[in-house]
Amino acid sequence: MRVILSVALLCQQVSSVTVSNKVSLIDEWDQFGHFLAKFQKKYPSLEEFENRFEVFRENVRSIFAHNSDSNQNFTMAINRFSDLSPAEFKKQFTGGFYSPVNKASSCAVFKSTGSDVRKSLDWRELGAVTPVKDQGQCGSCWAFSSTGAMEGMHAINTGDLISLSEQQLVDCSKKYGNMGCNGGLMDNAFQYAIATGMCSEAAYPYTAVGGTCHTCSTVTTVKSCADVPANNQVLLKEAVNKGPVSIAIEADTKVFQSYSKGVITSASCGTNLDHGVLIVGYGSEPDSGIDYWLVKNSWSSSWGENGYVKIQRTDSVNDAGICGIAMQASFPVV
Repeated sequence: MRVILSVALLCQQVSSVTVSNKVSLIDEWDQFGHFLAKFQKKYPSLEEFENRFEVFRENVRSIFAHNSDSNQNFTMAINRFSDLSPAEFKKQFTGGFYSPVNKASSCAVFKSTGSDVRKSLDWRELGAVTPVKDQGQCGSCWAFSSTGAMEGMHAINTGDLISLSEQQLVDCSKKYGNMGCNGGLMDNAFQYAIATGMCSEAAYPYTAVGGTCHTCSTVTTVKSCADVPANNQVLLKEAVNKGPVSIAIEADTKVFQSYSKGVITSASCGTNLDHGVLIVGYGSEPDSGIDYWLVKNSWSSSWGENGYVKIQRTDSVNDAGICGIAMQASFPVV
C-alpha cells in the first residue's frame, strides 16, 4: 500500500514536468514499472524503492543521451543493471579478474605459424561455444572465460561440446593463485586444469558462492596453454582461428553496464583490466564496415546482444584495443 501511494504522489507531482533531453519524468516512472516487472525486482523498503528509482532515472537519462548521439556505433538500453549506480555495478559485477604483479606467466608464448586466417569467423556456428551463462554476484568471470576456452578447444578437437564446471575452478584452484569469488586469472585456471582435468557442469554445478572442493569424474584434460603477446591484434586473430580465446577487458563503466547492441568503438571504457571474457570470433559490420571482435560475456543472455558484445578490432601489432581487449589474451591446448 505504501508503495502504491508513493507512485500516485510521484505521478501527481511530475505529470507536467519535462526533464533534459525531452524525457518526461512520468515516462521514466512508466519505464521503471516495466523494469520492475520484467526483471522481477523487489526492494525491502519504501526508502530503498525510491532510491532505486532515482538511480534508474539517472541511468535512463544517460542511455537516452547516448542513443541520441548520431556519432555512436553502438546503442545502450535498460537492462537488469539499470537500478545500480556505476559504483554498485562495478563492485558487484566486475573486478573478478586481476592482473599479475611481477609474476612470470605459466603459459608459453604464442608464436605465429604463418598459416592463413579466415576473413570472418564465428565459433558458435561451428559448434564450439556453449550457451551464455550467468556468474551472478560472484567475482568468477575468470572461471567462465577459462571454461569457455577449454570447452571450445575440446569441441574442436573431439566434436563433442561439453559445458565445463566453473564451480570446480572456484572451489578447487586456489593453490594455483585463484581466489574463488574474489577473483582470479585464466592462466591459473589452465594450470589447474593441466594438473587435474576438468569436470562437466552437470557433475559439479555452479552455485555463485565459494564452496568446499570435492572430487568428480573429469571429462577433458588440458596439455598446456599459450599467451598471445600483448597488444598484438594480428597474432590475436591468428589465435582465434585455433579456437575461442580468453581475454581481459575493462568493463566497470556505463558503456558495459547499459550496452545493448552494435560495435563499441569508444575508448571511454578504459584499459584497466577487471573482467574476464571470451573471444569467439570476429567479422565486419555490413553497413558501417567496422571490424569487430565477437565477445561472449557471463552476465546471462538478457545482457547485450543475447549475452554477447562486439568490440572494435584492428589489424595492428601495437594496439591494446578498445577496452584493453588485446592486452592479456591466452588459450589452452587440449
